[in-house]
Amino acid sequence: MFNIIIPTHNRPALLARTLQSLATQTWQDFHVIIVDDVAPSAPPLEALAALQGRYTYVTRSSKPGPAESRNAGLALADQPWLMFLDDDDTMEPGHLAALAARVQAAPAEILFHDFKVQNEDRTVMPPRLLEAATPLSIDGVSALDTWVLNRIPNSCLLYRRDLIADIRYDASLIIYEDWDYLLACLQRGQLSYVPGINSVVIHKSAAGASENMRRGNSRDDLILPTMLHLYKKFPCPTHEARLARQALLARAGVNLPLEHF
Repeated sequence: MFNIIIPTHNRPALLARTLQSLATQTWQDFHVIIVDDVAPSAPPLEALAALQGRYTYVTRSSKPGPAESRNAGLALADQPWLMFLDDDDTMEPGHLAALAARVQAAPAEILFHDFKVQNEDRTVMPPRLLEAATPLSIDGVSALDTWVLNRIPNSCLLYRRDLIADIRYDASLIIYEDWDYLLACLQRGQLSYVPGINSVVIHKSAAGASENMRRGNSRDDLILPTMLHLYKKFPCPTHEARLARQALLARAGVNLPLEHF
C-alpha cells in the first residue's frame, strides 16, 4: 500500500533508528526505498535485516543532496501511496495503520497530519533524549496558507502516487525544495488534514550543531530570493493569497507591489 522514501547522507546510526521504527509498525503493507548519496556507503545491516523483503537500498554517486535522492526514490515507487521520511525521524508503531484506515475509509489525494518534536543530544550515540516529545498541531493549516509559507513537515504528508507520479524535486534549490515539491503537487490534488494522527516524531539536535550547518541550513541569505522565485513559479490561485504573500514580506521589511505575487 505504501512506499516510504528515505534519503540518507552519512548517518548510519540515525538511519538504523528510523528503520527500526518501521520494522515495529503494526501495519506491514509497505516497501521502503532508501537512497544513500555516499558511495561507498555503510548500510545499517542489522536494521535492514528486520525489514527483509520490504526494502530497496540504492547507493548513488552523483550530486549529493536529498532532492536528487528523493527523485531516485520516486522513480522506483510502485505502491498506491507514497510518503517521505528523513533519515533521523521515526514513526510510532501505529502510524501506518492509522493512515491505512484513513485512506480506506474515504477518498483522498494529498493528506497531512500533526507530529511530535523530540529534542536530543547527538554528541553521543545513540542520541540522548533531552525531554519528552512535544506534540504539535498543524490542523489550522490550509492549502491557501501553503501558497504563502510552508508549515507542513515533509514527513507529515501522504501522496496518492498516480496523481503526482511524474512530479520531481528541483535539485537546483539549496533550500525550500520540499515546499517547491508540495506546491507542484497542489496543482494536481486537494490537500486534506487528518485529525487524530501525530505519530511521526521529528528529531532535532541543537541548532548550532555541525550537522545542522550542511546544505542551506545556515544560508539565511537565500530565504528571500528563493521565496520570490517560488512565488513567481507558482502564481497564487486567489487574490487573498497574493495579499497574504505581500503582507508576509512586509512584516519582514520587504515591501513589494502586488504584481510580484
